[in-house]
Amino acid sequence: MLQFLMDRFDFEFIEHVDSNLTTVEVRHMDILTKVLLNEEEVLVHCEIQTDDSVHLNMVRRNVGYLGRCYERYGLPIYSFVLYLRSTAGHSDPGGYFQEVPNHRFIVEYQIVRLNEVDGETVLEARQPGLMPFTPLMKHPSHMSSVEWTTHCAEVTQSLSVDASVRNNLLVELWVMSGLAHDRKNILTVIPEDIVKDSSVYQMIIERGFEQGIEQGIEQGIEQGKQLGAKEFAIEHILDVLKNRFQVNVAATVTPALDAIDDLENIKVLLQEASEAEHLEDFFHALETCGNGTQ
Repeated sequence: MLQFLMDRFDFEFIEHVDSNLTTVEVRHMDILTKVLLNEEEVLVHCEIQTDDSVHLNMVRRNVGYLGRCYERYGLPIYSFVLYLRSTAGHSDPGGYFQEVPNHRFIVEYQIVRLNEVDGETVLEARQPGLMPFTPLMKHPSHMSSVEWTTHCAEVTQSLSVDASVRNNLLVELWVMSGLAHDRKNILTVIPEDIVKDSSVYQMIIERGFEQGIEQGIEQGIEQGKQLGAKEFAIEHILDVLKNRFQVNVAATVTPALDAIDDLENIKVLLQEASEAEHLEDFFHALETCGNGTQ
């Protein structure tokens, strides 16, 4: 992925870098790594966006991320924003440019819109880490979106990697393809046993994504006969938040959830916990539900 984003191979991966930038609150960057480039340590940062950032636009978010990141690590930063949907990122200027004499302030980052990337070239490179993204890339004019996704799945199945790795790549590809069209259309390409045996699929279920959202709600109602549907749902929300954002917010969130009487609002928050791009998005939804405006 780093080779693709930077369009170069002359660097050495060092490690993943802690991307929690702590001030009074925790801001979690999507991906932050340290690499050795031209005998110099640099950071490579990537934000992965499904749609345009709404609560705080991407320019303001990324300027904040990069400022805090430089404050903490003091290293050069190569920053990228990867937009998944074809409708996203078109209004992103790629940085903040303050051209005030004697007070110039410029923060630039590179925008990558997957639908503008030549998918055939990526498939020919057969880089496993990029395969899940290929259904969202620009496909040949003679192929429909579904045909292209089917082709991407077939190439992924032919990769010379361990079976467990290949199965996970296929499930990740299947999940990504849902941003372009109905995933049911490619289920015949990916055998059901591969999906269910994949550790990625298990993670999806455990964290409440996709079918797991509905399953989690249904299980919560059923188990609610013994535990209480609300109590089970709250417990599941806390687990999802802890797994996704790597932070324990039980002490803060539990009293607010306990104060919500409407089980439907708890269900809404369970889904929000599973889908929110950032923890503050969940807190915003929690505040809205707590005020009874859902």
